[in-house]
Amino acid sequence: MLSKVRNPVLRDYLRQYREIYDSFTGQVELFGLPFAPDREDEIAALRAELKRCGIRERNRGASLVYGELCGACDACRTGMGSYTGILSLMCHRNCFFCFNPNQEEFGEYADAMKDWRGELQRLHRRSPDMRYIALTGGEPLLHRVDCAEYFRTARMLWPEASLRLYTSGDLLDESMLEQLREAGLEEIRFSIKPDDTPERSEKVWRNMALARDRLPRVLVEMPVMPDAGEEMTALLARLDAMGIFGINLLELCFPYHHAEAFRQRGYALRWPPYRTLYNFWYAGGLPVDGSELLALKLLESAARNGYRLNVHYCSLENKHFGQVYQQNLGAARTDPTYVMSEKDFYLKTVKVFGRDVREAERLFRARQRTDWRSERDYLQCSPACAALLRKKDMELGISYNIREFRDGEPVIRELRIDPVHASEFGEELL
Repeated sequence: MLSKVRNPVLRDYLRQYREIYDSFTGQVELFGLPFAPDREDEIAALRAELKRCGIRERNRGASLVYGELCGACDACRTGMGSYTGILSLMCHRNCFFCFNPNQEEFGEYADAMKDWRGELQRLHRRSPDMRYIALTGGEPLLHRVDCAEYFRTARMLWPEASLRLYTSGDLLDESMLEQLREAGLEEIRFSIKPDDTPERSEKVWRNMALARDRLPRVLVEMPVMPDAGEEMTALLARLDAMGIFGINLLELCFPYHHAEAFRQRGYALRWPPYRTLYNFWYAGGLPVDGSELLALKLLESAARNGYRLNVHYCSLENKHFGQVYQQNLGAARTDPTYVMSEKDFYLKTVKVFGRDVREAERLFRARQRTDWRSERDYLQCSPACAALLRKKDMELGISYNIREFRDGEPVIRELRIDPVHASEFGEELL
């Protein structure tokens, strides 16, 4: 890409971001997991076929839906009106792909209980109109009394909210399920483990059947192992035959630990790992090559078989939308050179570089525009202002930004810049 950029100032600017990305990927390679060749052409072709099958794209393709999308997943796009809590991060499983050790609270709650009652009370004072409340872990069903009480408390505080539970499912039984139903639970999401023993796996399937008969919605939520195509295809068929509401296919991620387990399975990392590099809250790690490709094939299979089962593919990138939205909400009001993108929620601005700056300045002044400003190495303007440059022979940079707080003060941090010729610039690029 750099070799095609003619403007030397823009080229040097882009080179800095290339060096940042190269430094990041260099550090990742120390884990001994290679990056796979770019599969974007193969994935793009399959995505085009999915559209013809009626699969819906959300969030710039980071989310794909066959059938109905449950309300909690829809709310996840912005994270507004939605909350997921924990009792603890204790767990009786040891999944090689688990990212809980990456979470800030892991050291404190891996072996201890959280003050979940106090947290719910504080949350209610801040947000009395929550629409979705969830409980995850760790494994919540290690704490049977607290688990039921969590949902009773949530139902009392938010009578109209939808309540859901995440569980591995093997600790559930009929008595516990009845307590949860009476406490107001409406949705349960089981995590099926591909490497479970047949006995444990069948126990989870039996518990899913029990939940299906007692709760409005039962889903499976699990990462897609790229080498488990036959097993996953059979799993979708069985879920459909059981009358389960849906499955969330999660992009498998390497969580920066258990590297040996990933190497033993022959897994590589997806290239590129991030479209926009940032320190995201979601601690899932880095996407594994082949996981998305298999998830798309499973969506296609569900559509071609006419399943009643609702299927949602949730990529790693899809997990980041809510954070970007919440950080950037309202930020564009303070600076007219920024707009908040409706597609990915980044703050977008356009930059002009080098010798092109003076020409842009003359044009903007002549049009009496105020939504621009000159900096040391570039001119920054709103996308509406940049549209005036379409007839000019110049290269522009579309800048992606996020709002952070440092020492209590808001700052706008640039994360990425995409080069585009002025004649090709349009609102659809935002």
